Amino acid sequence: MKNNLIRLALTTALGGSAMLSQAATVYYADWAYGNSWGNTVSVGLPNHTGAAGGFKGSVTFDAAEKLAGWTDVGTPSFISYCVEITESFNGFPSANMSGYTVKSAAGYSWSAAKELRMGQLLSYAKSSAGLVDTASESTSLQLAIWNVVYDTDVDNSLLTGTFTESSATTYETYANTLLAASLGYAVNYDVFVLEKSGSQDFLLLRGRGPGGSPNGGPTTGVGFTVPEPESLALVLVALGAVGVSGVRRRRVAKA
Repeated sequence: MKNNLIRLALTTALGGSAMLSQAATVYYADWAYGNSWGNTVSVGLPNHTGAAGGFKGSVTFDAAEKLAGWTDVGTPSFISYCVEITESFNGFPSANMSGYTVKSAAGYSWSAAKELRMGQLLSYAKSSAGLVDTASESTSLQLAIWNVVYDTDVDNSLLTGTFTESSATTYETYANTLLAASLGYAVNYDVFVLEKSGSQDFLLLRGRGPGGSPNGGPTTGVGFTVPEPESLALVLVALGAVGVSGVRRRRVAKA
């Protein structure tokens, strides 16, 4: 009987969370590390010429996402980067961009190899505050991210392969440095994507280990929040315990 009640509580809780909307709201106040409007890059394929770099702002999650362990991060602590080149958003300060869904790398249709490579790159970039803390370094990291997303070669370079950059040697050079140094680096963060059809998608990380934050708090790094990965399991176990406790109290009352 006890096991049946726990299973019922788990099923009810999961079913209830599934019915909630899966949506996050993203807001960007400015470039993450100063004005990047002057940091113009030219890339292909896909072809694009324009500014590149990280953004700072906030992200808020709905009830279902919070149940899954995500916590809100206020302005300007949320820092993130573009996933796509072919989509955009309306400048700074942005409006509150709602309707974003949190997707795992696999749910975003990335291969396991691409997920691993992105995890290595971002884990390395976050391993020391000095690696990415200027506008130019942020531009280089964006280029490196796009290289992982779009390139099909294995040389970790923006100078060759299907995705290249040819406008600024400084940005290319440091992007290649980040790509080379991160190859084989231990992955400390799981990679997710904030996805919205017809709008720019953004990177989101979740730290591995106790508290979800092995390498610092939400004010540093790339698209970072401080989730509690165990929270969903704890909630469901608690619901099961409440159900069993209620049955026991009713039996005592009848006796």
